[in-house]
Amino acid sequence: MNTEASNRPDPQALLSRVKQDRRGALKIFIGASPGVGKTYKMLEAAHEAAREGTDIVIGIVESHGRQETEALCEELESVPTMTISYRDAQFQEMDLDTIVKRSPSVVLVDELAHRNIPGTRHPRRYQDIEELLDHGIDVWTTINIQHLESLNDVVARITGVRMRETVPDQLISGAQDLVLVDLTPNELIERLKQGKVYVPDQARAALDGFFSPSNLAALRELVFQTVAERLDRDVSDTMRSHGIKGPWPIRTRILVAIDGLGNGPELVRFARRLADRRQARWSVVFVDRGDIDPEQRAGVQRVFELAERLGGETVTLRGYDPVAEILAYARDQNVSTLVVGRSRERPLAGFLGLTLSQRLLRQGDGFEISFVPSQISRSGGVKRRFHHILSPRDYTFAAAIVAAAVIISAIIDPLLPLANLSLVFMTAVLLVAVRTGMRLALITVVASALAYNFFFTEPRYTFVMDHPHELLTVGFFLIIGLIGGQLAGRLRNQVIALRQSNEQTQTLLSLNRRLAAAIDLPTVYREAATVIMRQLHLQVVILIPDDEGQLTITETSEEDIQLSDKAWSAADWGYHHQQSSGFQTDTLAGIEWRFFPLLLDDEQFGMLGVRRPDEPLQNGQIDLIEAMTSQVSLAMARSRLATSLEQAKVTEEMERLRSALLSSVSHDLRTPLSSMIGAASSLQSLHDTLSDTDRLELLDSVISEGNRLDRYIQNLLDMTRLGHGTLKLARDWIGFDDILNSAIRRTRELLQSYKVSRDIDPELPLLYVHAALIEQALVNVIENAAKFSPDDGEIHIKAWCEDEQLIITITDDGPGIPPDQRKAVFDMFFTGGEGDLGKHGSGLGLAICSGMIGAHGGHIEALDGPHGNGTTIAIYLPIVTPSDETKQANE
Repeated sequence: MNTEASNRPDPQALLSRVKQDRRGALKIFIGASPGVGKTYKMLEAAHEAAREGTDIVIGIVESHGRQETEALCEELESVPTMTISYRDAQFQEMDLDTIVKRSPSVVLVDELAHRNIPGTRHPRRYQDIEELLDHGIDVWTTINIQHLESLNDVVARITGVRMRETVPDQLISGAQDLVLVDLTPNELIERLKQGKVYVPDQARAALDGFFSPSNLAALRELVFQTVAERLDRDVSDTMRSHGIKGPWPIRTRILVAIDGLGNGPELVRFARRLADRRQARWSVVFVDRGDIDPEQRAGVQRVFELAERLGGETVTLRGYDPVAEILAYARDQNVSTLVVGRSRERPLAGFLGLTLSQRLLRQGDGFEISFVPSQISRSGGVKRRFHHILSPRDYTFAAAIVAAAVIISAIIDPLLPLANLSLVFMTAVLLVAVRTGMRLALITVVASALAYNFFFTEPRYTFVMDHPHELLTVGFFLIIGLIGGQLAGRLRNQVIALRQSNEQTQTLLSLNRRLAAAIDLPTVYREAATVIMRQLHLQVVILIPDDEGQLTITETSEEDIQLSDKAWSAADWGYHHQQSSGFQTDTLAGIEWRFFPLLLDDEQFGMLGVRRPDEPLQNGQIDLIEAMTSQVSLAMARSRLATSLEQAKVTEEMERLRSALLSSVSHDLRTPLSSMIGAASSLQSLHDTLSDTDRLELLDSVISEGNRLDRYIQNLLDMTRLGHGTLKLARDWIGFDDILNSAIRRTRELLQSYKVSRDIDPELPLLYVHAALIEQALVNVIENAAKFSPDDGEIHIKAWCEDEQLIITITDDGPGIPPDQRKAVFDMFFTGGEGDLGKHGSGLGLAICSGMIGAHGGHIEALDGPHGNGTTIAIYLPIVTPSDETKQANE
């Protein structure tokens, strides 16, 4: 192994640090429970930072009425919070935009797990913090251990209370600083009794429930474990980013090295006992050199399954030198203790490099190495491996190569010196090594040396040598052949390992691309089944629970795939226990299916099953399928999240429309009704004292407001028909002038104080339209123009043909519509506060126009006025010819 390269900093670790430097830094004050003093410690640290010149402000801090906390807050700059109204109550939330605009170096944001009041930008406070970090602002925050998502079930079992406000664990792992704020259970209980955490009534209830001594002790242990694991990761990251050669004996971590032939189960059980005594994490590693036989692979699989049952992790490494790979992995993971087996050795075993113990002992400086003796002789394993690898076909190939070398050497013997013939046999050795591996190459070396001696050295056809230099030549040939055969065999194994790794990478990449393009869950299922079937040549079934929680077949790689009762039992067991089941597991191993859980962050989506192939699945295949199920689970989570967001968006839009409708109805119905009631009341109470002129004015007011109310109700009915798709077109031929004249007659009272001008092309063709709908659209646009034009203003109506469509423009002298709102004005219930939207309206008129014009195949848009002021509403209608009329009538 290249020692210099191994001491270089890890590029991935350095890249991760660079990315972190571009964002703000997150500092979390974490405690076991409320009341331990997290906020107080955060404020104390903030005061110290402020004295050192740091620009630090309070974004939001929950004092909960504690005087000492409020006193610390008063001495720091606070960004004003914003008031949110929700269910007839007022709430204070952090003003995210003001903080970003203020751009301090550090902002204090209390209660990381807080759920924001509806109406803010993000539903959760930790999402606000993510946005602040993205703006390069450092954030200090607080959290209790029970709010971590991964500990939700554990905390519920301990306390009997399930936390609804949880945060992803990635926030803890991604924080630059983690500060533990701790109090003993007795000290915290005393603070509760003194009323420093809750008011007296709440404190008594808390002491009897959540804050019992046993609960506090368990939560305290959880927070210690979380912080210790985070510190352990920090040490590993520091070592990788700085290229520090481990291990650092800070925390015990145990690594078991196995080969599948020796006492693997003994090693695993020993490691589990050792880990229990030391309260340490442990894992099992196997180095795949690319030349293991099925029996050894099955042995490795059995050891891995045992390790996983006992709570260990399993890792498969690939490389030619097991010792170098194991030590590199151990140093990278900051392992402190290595566990290896030591059996009765044979001289040949050491020569063939089949033992780990001696090399680990010589090269494993800095590690504690535990050797577990075994009564199993490794020579039996060597015999089995040679027996498998040296198949009759391999023997035949090696014999044929040696015979070919003899024939070629005999042909060229008269032409070349004797010593050069050894190169022919060396080529034969390399060919055998590359084709079959190193072990058969060793036999080929011996056979080639004997053939070289027998056929070409004097005296020929005997193994006797007359000259000492010929003996020396054969000796060097043996040495060089052994070295060359080993190198060629090693190259072969590395090529095989690289090919397998590349195939797995390509398989995962193919699946990832297909899943990334999947737009819904059925596509995710179909792509997953297709890729696994094509790449691994396995039959696949995907089981997803229905509304009642029962697994059902959702997708299969082939038609007519049926599961037996035992297979259903295995799948159901795996689903409820979140574990694999079926063949090559400990649960219903006799069935022909193996089921893998579709799992992401403890959320179970279903099970993915593969049918047993002709040969047992290899470790690499099982790892690949598990990696693929992780990708499938991630794609399912992403698809479900997209669906949820879409549903939330629809719900939000419905809520907005409902609120707008209620607001519109309350205004547009109440205003004309109030006017009508006022005028009618005046007529009733002042009838005898009113002059005829006054009575006519009041009656005109009643009629005008009644017409206004009628128009509003007509708009609602039209919008309802458009929304439900029940608007039917009754087309007929009609001139545009007739439609326009009718629309102006209907709006003549509104247009009395305006100058209306027309510019209508006299050559306009007849229109094949639903005249009443086009008339209503024109009425709505004219009313909108009159509403927002000044008194004595001008409304200009123009119509002409261009590019086989009728273009109608209606221009007013109003203040205009802002460019960013010109599309939104055609949305239902949209009203604004500027330009032509400054006066209150129902927000239905232009939306109805858009629907009616769209029903005719046209469109409508808002433009600038001709001289930079006012607004032009342009209507585009396709011109229908008689042949088009026939087609539309048939449709």
